[in-house]
Amino acid sequence: MRDAECRAEWSTQFARTVAAEIRSGVQSGALTWGEADQLLARLRVLVDQALDLPSMAV
Repeated sequence: MRDAECRAEWSTQFARTVAAEIRSGVQSGALTWGEADQLLARLRVLVDQALDLPSMAV
């Protein structure tokens, strides 16, 4: 159970960090909201693929 708690904490912190960085990019003018949406969509695909890697190796 402790391992699951650590993973949940890590993933929550990761999501918050990504959101804060993207928000900062939009506020600074480095990204538009449309670009931020595309970036998040691509990141979601990348993370999904990374999470599927162990099952692909079996």
